Amino acid sequence: MRTLTAHVKIAAAPGLVWDALADFGDVAAWAPYMRISHIVGVQETGVGTRRAMQHELGFRFEECVTEWNEGEGYSFDVFRAPWPMAEVKETWTSRRDNGFTTVTTRVSYGMKLGYLGASIDWLLVRFIVRREMRAGLRGLKEYVERRATPPENPLSSG
Repeated sequence: MRTLTAHVKIAAAPGLVWDALADFGDVAAWAPYMRISHIVGVQETGVGTRRAMQHELGFRFEECVTEWNEGEGYSFDVFRAPWPMAEVKETWTSRRDNGFTTVTTRVSYGMKLGYLGASIDWLLVRFIVRREMRAGLRGLKEYVERRATPPENPLSSG
C-alpha cells in the first residue's frame, strides 16, 4: 500500500475548521473536484456515517467513516474506488498550531493488476492523488477562511 500525506495551515479557529470537516455530507461545498456530495441514510456524524459523491470526471463512489474523534478528525474507507485502485483509506485531522489550524490528510491505497498496477501508480495515480489532496486542502482553506473573515460593513467606511 502507498501512503501519501499533505497538510495546510488555515487562518481560522479549530472550531470553524471542524465545522466544515464535520459536515461530512457537504464535502462538495469546498472540495473543488467534487460535483455532488450527500449523506447516505440518516446518520450524519460518527462511525458508520456514509456519504456518496460524484467526481468532476463523472465517476461516483461512497465513503464510510471508520473512526471519528469529535473536534479533531476522522478516517473513512472509500468504496468503489476508481479502477485500478483498491483498499482506499483516508484520514483528515486538525490541530491548533501557533495561531493557525493545521489540517492534515493521509491517503493509503493499493493497486490491482500486480506489477502493471504498480507501474500505473508510479507513472500516474500517485500524482493524481497528490493533486487532489492538495486541491482539497486548498479548497477547505479558502472555504473556512472566507467564512472566518467578517464582511466589510459599507456603512463604516465614512
